[in-house]
Amino acid sequence: PNPSRGSVAPPPWIPGRLTMASSSAPIVLASATSVTPGGTVIPPGVRVTWSERADRLSLHVEIAEPEEVAVSSTDAGAVAIDADSDERRLEVRLQLFSQIDASKTRWTASGRGVALELSKLRIGRWNVLVAGVTPATIKVDWSQYVDEEEEREAKLYPHGYDTYKMRGAMGKDWGSNVAHELAAQKQLAAINTSRPDEEDEEISCY
Repeated sequence: PNPSRGSVAPPPWIPGRLTMASSSAPIVLASATSVTPGGTVIPPGVRVTWSERADRLSLHVEIAEPEEVAVSSTDAGAVAIDADSDERRLEVRLQLFSQIDASKTRWTASGRGVALELSKLRIGRWNVLVAGVTPATIKVDWSQYVDEEEEREAKLYPHGYDTYKMRGAMGKDWGSNVAHELAAQKQLAAINTSRPDEEDEEISCY
């Protein structure tokens, strides 16, 4: 219609808002929940950090002061974390990259969120956590990151060094408690000047 004939011009467009003819109050668009084609769903305000070893995954779902926490998982790699936080019911859904042994899933809740330990069904690195596109709210926990070579060395040398190489460099008796004990007894005998037939000298302490 022509505005000159008394019609009312439409209100100006405001970014981030929708207006309706039946109401003067604007409707504010809510933040969108992250949903990926692989089936992972992460509510706004929630972040997931993770790290892996060849046989397991460690996850931390950052939820402030979670209450009424419920965690479930399946061998197919579907993980569900539900919790109340700040008067909201949060539902996190993760479709993992591969299969897990759901019977070994362990989790704990604290004031900072929910931590999970998941056992892989097959040994091997995944390099990604979820199937499909990884949401921006899923991050690698670099403080817990260990590459494959470091993991292999940690399993071979749990004390932090190659005991066989050290034994070759220090001698065949290196690391033997028995050898140390015998050496200590020999040294003690060398400096002991007392005789078995001598009477013990009485010593008083004050």
